[in-house]
Amino acid sequence: MEAGSEPRLRLVGVDHPDARHLQEAQQAELGELFGFRGFALADPPQFRVPLGAFLVAYTDGEAIACGGICPLEALPRTAEVKRMFTVPAWRRRGIGVRVLRALEAEARALGYRSTALETGTVMHWAVALYSSQGYRQIPLYPPYLPSHHSTCLAKAL
Repeated sequence: MEAGSEPRLRLVGVDHPDARHLQEAQQAELGELFGFRGFALADPPQFRVPLGAFLVAYTDGEAIACGGICPLEALPRTAEVKRMFTVPAWRRRGIGVRVLRALEAEARALGYRSTALETGTVMHWAVALYSSQGYRQIPLYPPYLPSHHSTCLAKAL
């Protein structure tokens, strides 16, 4: 990271243009990895206070990473971490960890007791990131129950 380019995190709507752009980039990458096309954008009300939050990381005015939390109906008092993504050129610089920690802080502030997430079983780098931050594997939760390509992780706050 260059001097003066320390990313700043900003709460935005999940439907903000920068958030949408990052989500579209994430889904394109996942589509390449898993062979699918098209996706539904996250539901804005679920990602807004008092239910959730959505963060975008910026450096020099450029949106470089994002992530959100929303209620996880399958697990009481648990916020689901969703749409975690960092632009490839900015990976391996700790930005994903910063976004994740900020989302956990938002979840605590909203009264959640834990966070949980789903990621692909082949995404070893994602599992390693979450594991390094205290996440542990849990049973699959809906809608991932029938999936052989998903792993679910959770962390007490």
